[in-house]
Amino acid sequence: QTEDVDMAIQQLLDGRRIEFCAESRSGELAPMNCASMWKQRLRWTIGWDETSLKHAGAFTDSGRLRCRARCGLIWTFLIRWAMTALTVGAVYVGLPVTTFRPLDEAHWGRLITLLGHACFFMGLGPWAFATLEAMLLIPRRGLQGVLQVFFVAVVSSPFGFATFFLFNFFLQVTSCFKLSTGRVKGWEVTQRAPSCSKVSSPPLPSEASEGSTRAEP
Repeated sequence: QTEDVDMAIQQLLDGRRIEFCAESRSGELAPMNCASMWKQRLRWTIGWDETSLKHAGAFTDSGRLRCRARCGLIWTFLIRWAMTALTVGAVYVGLPVTTFRPLDEAHWGRLITLLGHACFFMGLGPWAFATLEAMLLIPRRGLQGVLQVFFVAVVSSPFGFATFFLFNFFLQVTSCFKLSTGRVKGWEVTQRAPSCSKVSSPPLPSEASEGSTRAEP
């Protein structure tokens, strides 16, 4: 489902290095609707899970893999499942619990209280820095920069993160269900343009005007 990720892992496992090219440019057309976006994101999630399960053993067994690359692959492809479970417990279980059992030393003890406060302020850091970066780029981007400040401030906020994570959590659950039950279908092209029936096709060579010319092979 995600051949690019699979190819990159194979290159790393073979001892090769992948470098970032700042001069490269890539564009993508957004999906047509929410259903198309869900199919696209689900295909990506299934592809990541398939690739993770396929190469999980090689992350620790491959002799050509450098230590830094080995730790990075394990963190990116395996630890993410544990982080998902921890986030569900911290945000969607821990937060409601603290509404009737406050996070203080009297109820949870000193260590858990300090860890809870530290995690809260650590979460505010990316939110503040991302919003500040967008604000500093307003002179260069103009009106678009103002809109991006609002977008970044909302999306990277704790509420935006909780909403975005919930969407990804449902993708992860659906992916695990499909993989475990063998219901993974073939690769589907994401709809990014009107259907072919609504787009007029170009004229055939026989329908071209008499004055037109055609190149010979």
